[in-house]
Amino acid sequence: MPKSASYKYILFFLLFTSIGASAQNIPQGGEDAYEPDSLIAVRNAVKIDPLQVVFGDFSVYYERILKKGFSLEAGIGFTRRNYAAGWFDYSLDNSGKNVDIKTGYSFALSARKYLEDSGELNGAYIGLGVSLKDYRTDYYVIDSAATLSDDYFPDRRRITTVSAIFGYQALPVSSNIFADFYLGVAVRFKDMDIVESTNLFDASAFSINHTTEQTLGVVVGVKLGFGF
Repeated sequence: MPKSASYKYILFFLLFTSIGASAQNIPQGGEDAYEPDSLIAVRNAVKIDPLQVVFGDFSVYYERILKKGFSLEAGIGFTRRNYAAGWFDYSLDNSGKNVDIKTGYSFALSARKYLEDSGELNGAYIGLGVSLKDYRTDYYVIDSAATLSDDYFPDRRRITTVSAIFGYQALPVSSNIFADFYLGVAVRFKDMDIVESTNLFDASAFSINHTTEQTLGVVVGVKLGFGF
């Protein structure tokens, strides 16, 4: 066989081998080779905030990276008895047998900027958010026989909160379970129909006082979550 033919076969063999090796490195299933693997880089998170249960807020939160260093978090849930407000914010007892705690709703949305871009939901961040909580309670009139009558008065309290926070999301190296600590300042806009009464046994002694007010406050909490 001529030497030129041998060289051609050798070059063909090397080219075929090179193409085969390159094909093995092509990501399968259309996966972007430059996109971080979610098992290694946490770009999504599902969380709960156990401290908010004290305020009667039972919400689940979802956070997602939008682009490097920025994320969006949304929360949705329901409200029940607001234990914290019950200590000082209700003129009527909200633990009596004539009180029916209804289920309200809760919604939150916030944008975050992580101060160090790690490609993950990890580290210190600043955030701006808004939340809405709706509390519902029915107060029944007690009749002269000390039993509940069919007459009741609805107490409705809607609180919209705009907040600016600083936090730290601590994502462990060896686990996707993490904690999200945050603290901030807030402006609360309250729109409330407050039930008042001077005599629980007399329907004419009940009244509903509609009030609106704005107050300054703080927000603080710790969310526990799972990242993926």
